[in-house]
Amino acid sequence: MAVSLPARSTGRCSSAPSADDRLTDLKAPEPSPTLAGARPALARGVIGWIAVCAAYAALDLIGLLDGLLVPVPLILALVFARAVRPDSGVEHASRLVAAVIAAACLPAAAVVWRFGIGIGMLSPFLLVTALLAFAASLALLLVRPIGDRILRALGLDPDSDVHRVVAVAVVLTVIDAAALFIELAESGPVQMPFYPSDPVVSLMTDLALALAGVGFGLTRGLGATLARLDLRPLTRRQVAVAIAVALGFQLIIGVMEHLESVLLPSVHALEDRFGYEFVGLPPWVGAVLTSVAAGVGEEVLFRGALQPRLGVVLTAVLFGALHVQYQVPGMIMIVLMGIALGVLKNRTSTSFTALVHVLYDIGAFLIPDF
Repeated sequence: MAVSLPARSTGRCSSAPSADDRLTDLKAPEPSPTLAGARPALARGVIGWIAVCAAYAALDLIGLLDGLLVPVPLILALVFARAVRPDSGVEHASRLVAAVIAAACLPAAAVVWRFGIGIGMLSPFLLVTALLAFAASLALLLVRPIGDRILRALGLDPDSDVHRVVAVAVVLTVIDAAALFIELAESGPVQMPFYPSDPVVSLMTDLALALAGVGFGLTRGLGATLARLDLRPLTRRQVAVAIAVALGFQLIIGVMEHLESVLLPSVHALEDRFGYEFVGLPPWVGAVLTSVAAGVGEEVLFRGALQPRLGVVLTAVLFGALHVQYQVPGMIMIVLMGIALGVLKNRTSTSFTALVHVLYDIGAFLIPDF
């Protein structure tokens, strides 16, 4: 079994110049402009993100890129949370809407459970879990004293609406991942079809969430966004080091997997029960596309956007929680690798860890287990 990586504040950022130090200083509060009456650039940014979300929804609904609709609600929440002034009437209205949605999730969950309703790949159990988790996370974060404590525990700013949206997403992701892990625990071997559009959807989802999360087009321009995500050109020496690091990861993970097969043979046998069946693609092409999409998208989202706020360890735990196709030992290996990538990111850049991630995943697909 080869563990594949596909699907707090360090105060450190790239030295790329910015017209406003607040845009690259990770210790500074998030910029909080107002949409009403406001600057044309912010209004254009909001309109641009609405257009992106409309395009994502259209591409999904017409069947070209299945799954591209999934991140749209979170993208819009991040955009409007950043665009609306904290003391405006719009913020109070949004809190009222959130409270109504949280309350509506409870009867919806009861109906789903009573009639066994599933949506797409979501079973009734997973759908009920998602609804209840969403309601609970919204309610907790709407109650100011409790929500403030949760945000501080996560290393987030209680006064930032953007951070509140991120907290809801983190809590919901972890709870849903736990539910999915329980549901998949007893599943037998399955070959999952993998289509050429899947890596495109994965990459577009991760990049859009990362860019919306850091305020691209809203409070940050291109240069400040690249600096915030710590995306920089790599030298030839860094490329060579990245290759060596990826090979080192292959060796370390290989040893850990071998130990798992010796000490926990029954658990190890379940690690590889989910495989890829590339449809319309040679296996090696599918492996490369999957690795590039996962390596670039996940590093920009996790190490670039989230880690400067959540920190190395919490980001790695969230990263590992999404890999529910593995057993607990396999997920622990991914968390440890996430921590290693986080430390590397702090010492180098997101560009460097993205290259390491891509190379490791290609090796995980193509190098035989030993």
